[in-house]
Amino acid sequence: MWKVVAADDEGYIREALQKLINWEKMDCSLESVVSDGQELLEKIRGEMPDIVITDIQMPGVDGLEVCKYVYETCPETQVIILTAYSDFEYAKRAIKYSVCEYVLKISIIDELPLAVEKAIGKLSRLKKEIEIQEHTKAEEPESLLDQIEQYLEENFRKKITLDDIADTLHVNRSYLSRYYKNKTGVNLFDEILMKRVEKAKEYLQNTEMKTYEISEAVGVEDAGYFSKMFKKITGVSPKEFRKREQHEEKN
Repeated sequence: MWKVVAADDEGYIREALQKLINWEKMDCSLESVVSDGQELLEKIRGEMPDIVITDIQMPGVDGLEVCKYVYETCPETQVIILTAYSDFEYAKRAIKYSVCEYVLKISIIDELPLAVEKAIGKLSRLKKEIEIQEHTKAEEPESLLDQIEQYLEENFRKKITLDDIADTLHVNRSYLSRYYKNKTGVNLFDEILMKRVEKAKEYLQNTEMKTYEISEAVGVEDAGYFSKMFKKITGVSPKEFRKREQHEEKN
């Protein structure tokens, strides 16, 4: 069965998803329904769903951030956005993240099953493409993993996407993501982020560069996002890290 996780901050929508949609009829299993984007991201990381259904407007982590995360880290996963009429223009910003479908909340009972069927169709086609790619690559003597790691080492300081890597190495983006995770146990973009953080540490220790300059130097345009990710990985902000290192040098 296809695994589904969903998030909406309105209780009546969560109830509709759980009680009014016949998931079994669509060969789907509704694994989790949560109330905010942060919880949804945790479910995506833990359950690796085939389909994600997300409200576009949620406090904290909103639907756009969820779409961005899925697009970068889980390219096979199909995203369906739930939106009100008033939020629809905002929701369309997610088009750059290859969203599968948009569903108006007012029509959720009628529209969502059709959107899920569309997502399943895309998943089935992707599965066939990946199987073909796996068969083709299995016959090649050169290690794809070596090519990926070389590309990352040469390009992690730039703004790169999964499409950039896939196009350069001539592989399907979904296959690329799955292959790297299977070979290393690490998500491809988590590895890129780790490389960026390690390089940022060098800049913080050895230069007087400001945080936004370091952020740009390691391929992250949004300095706020960079600081947030740096703290999540190291436990301290870039500023705190620099102070700590300077203090240790003096002692």
